[in-house]
Amino acid sequence: MPAAWGFDPGRPLLANLSGNYGYLEEGYYRSLDLEDAGEQVIPTTAEALDAYVVPVALALAARHGLAVPSFEVVTDRFPTPPLMAYPINPFSSRAVRLDDRDAVEARRRGLTYTGKYAVLCQRLPEGCRVDMLRVVLGSTDVPEYQSYARELFACFRLPLMKARVIVTSGAFALSALEPLPWPALTPEERTRLEECGTWLD
Repeated sequence: MPAAWGFDPGRPLLANLSGNYGYLEEGYYRSLDLEDAGEQVIPTTAEALDAYVVPVALALAARHGLAVPSFEVVTDRFPTPPLMAYPINPFSSRAVRLDDRDAVEARRRGLTYTGKYAVLCQRLPEGCRVDMLRVVLGSTDVPEYQSYARELFACFRLPLMKARVIVTSGAFALSALEPLPWPALTPEERTRLEECGTWLD
């Protein structure tokens, strides 16, 4: 347990392995129950809420020294594509990659609910790729991402997460975090977890 996390090293740290920590989801309430019982838990409910709101997550990542893409929040005038678009509304959280003006025009009204809600638009650099990284307690099966997975875990403290990452010539920029629910884990990921500590129900 890193000292920077501020937990008491003399007490157990409980990792909530629900994988979906979104507000009103079961994982959120598991953390809430543990916090109310005075336990040390990751993620806390505050961390869970912040991780899935893309503008907040990007601000946290930047504060921790992780690269983030340039972005702007819009309701009507979208920047020049290619870009990743994330709705900021209570009804949708699905990201959309928009590679050209036709894609922007086809999706703009739906993304903003006809101008009612904002959309966070990230500019995608030329020649980049967008990867989806699976992180289990700061580890991943992809060797090139091992160090980056540890950094994401140190920043967000989500035991299970997917990270959308913009990759350019060996550099990584965090685009957004998504849930990695327990049932979606591979057998290898579950084995890795089983070796990490004592299990509680």
